Amino acid sequence: MRPLLHLLVLCLIALSPAPSAAQSLLDSPGFLRDCPTGSTRCGVSKCCPLGARCAFDGNCIPLGHSYCGGGRSCPPGWLCRQNGTGCEPPGASKCALGQVCPAGTTCGAAGNCVAQGRIDCGLGRTCPAGTQCLSTGGCSSLGAKKCDTGSVCDAGFKCSLIRGCVPQNATDCGKGRWCFPGSLCLEGGGCSEAGATRCAGGAICAPGTTCTPDGDCKPTKPKVRPKARPAR
Repeated sequence: MRPLLHLLVLCLIALSPAPSAAQSLLDSPGFLRDCPTGSTRCGVSKCCPLGARCAFDGNCIPLGHSYCGGGRSCPPGWLCRQNGTGCEPPGASKCALGQVCPAGTTCGAAGNCVAQGRIDCGLGRTCPAGTQCLSTGGCSSLGAKKCDTGSVCDAGFKCSLIRGCVPQNATDCGKGRWCFPGSLCLEGGGCSEAGATRCAGGAICAPGTTCTPDGDCKPTKPKVRPKARPAR
């Protein structure tokens, strides 16, 4: 008879309804059934005081604070750092890519922080304000031009043959050497007189002379002016 009674008890236990999920939650440790008057329930185990907000992860955010996650927050006027482990004081700025730049810096195009008085060149490089970034690195003055030879010429200069820069209107002699406008570069260095002519053979004819078919110089014939007619 006893074995039959035990079997009957086991069947009744198996057929009895299981506790609901809601009841299990209510009976779980740490669950708050009610919060004090004036406070707001936050999640299942916290009550936020008057004026505080409830964060998405069940933590309370004090009035006016910025929430950094994980129960951490920053006071009014302060910004959470990108990793949420600290705060930046007033004067910091939050960049479009999420980086927080401290006071005295600005947001760069690449999401990095650039010191005031500098411009962002990307890849962590910067140049002083009033200059421009070079694609190969370094900085140059505004209006500068990079030559095919690798030289960088400031505004008002042009690229010289082989390398270097010369004034925009000067005669280029190569390698950064130059002569005044209208002058010719001499093979041994130096410059000719303004208005000189270089012949096919390489001779330089000074002003007032001209090249001959043989490559020499001869005086330029003066233009013959017609005689004035006598007055009547």
